[in-house]
Amino acid sequence: MYTIGMKTSYSALETFETCPLKYKYQEIERIRTPKRVEQVFGTVVHSALRHMFVRDPLYPTLEEVVNFYGHTWKGAAEKIAWSKPERREKEEEMYFAEGVKLITNFYKKNKPWAANAVELETRFSAEIVDPGTGTSHTLSGVMDRLDKNPESEEYEILDYKTGKRMPSQDALVDNLQLGLYAIALRARWPHLSPEKIRTTLYFLK
Repeated sequence: MYTIGMKTSYSALETFETCPLKYKYQEIERIRTPKRVEQVFGTVVHSALRHMFVRDPLYPTLEEVVNFYGHTWKGAAEKIAWSKPERREKEEEMYFAEGVKLITNFYKKNKPWAANAVELETRFSAEIVDPGTGTSHTLSGVMDRLDKNPESEEYEILDYKTGKRMPSQDALVDNLQLGLYAIALRARWPHLSPEKIRTTLYFLK
């Protein structure tokens, strides 16, 4: 018999690993702070890449994706807590240009009609049982994109990264985020063997 444990997300666990005190304020005491420009920038770029793979009825052109990004960024920038208000205009232009560059490069290398994206920004949850205590914990998150190879019947989970730091290939073997994604997908589709699942971090920069 299992007992019910905590419900948390990968992002919360990442916060705990980086700074336990921040985790306490953010996840336990629920103290909300204004979002940093890096967070907002990443969210807006992710939103534009999701838009890129939506077929309605055709896939959007590069110009349409960039326009979508520009419109979304303009609204989001108003909510950013700029560290140096006197430099806001310059920094806003810099981040906007960086986003256009990332999206343009990504689009040229990843034509949306050439991929077979079956899901976009899918929310999931997975039950993880502690073998020592029998406590069942729920981990949740969002998959940026799930592709299916129609020939090999393999699935690839892709997660976009807008940061500069890229881990080594060896570090990815024990990557918590990718492992959680694979567990969540198998929980949804038990018939899917581990050999049919690929997990990929795509560093846009």
